[in-house]
Amino acid sequence: MSVIGPDEDAFLRAHSRTFLLATRADGSPTGWPMVGLYPGGTLEFSTYRSSRKVVDLQRNPAACCVVAPDDADRALVLRGTAEVVEGQHELPTGGGDVRTNIKVADGIGERARERMKSGKRVVVRFTPTDATFIPGVESP
Repeated sequence: MSVIGPDEDAFLRAHSRTFLLATRADGSPTGWPMVGLYPGGTLEFSTYRSSRKVVDLQRNPAACCVVAPDDADRALVLRGTAEVVEGQHELPTGGGDVRTNIKVADGIGERARERMKSGKRVVVRFTPTDATFIPGVESP
């Protein structure tokens, strides 16, 4: 049974600003701001194969994602597991064309696609086991 209901699904399709949280080897928490793409059921992230997050998530796949857009009155906290997907040669798209969904500087998208094809970048797929909305905090 999916923990993603209609409200969570709509929120994830509308927002990609995500903080991916995991643990270091010593058990302390760590996190990274990411673009989380949602093709349905899972969140996907593109990152370098040699990144610290890949090492941490391969050691311990338990993770948390906080989808916290600047323009929303709430955030979505997802708990679950992450896996590094080997051999994927295309960037995740979140079910659409990433070039129209995410604004990046000229050349960045093409460089990321090239590095994905070469194997320098990998996809981290996060599968939620729990989803909770939390109210946003107003800026002072």
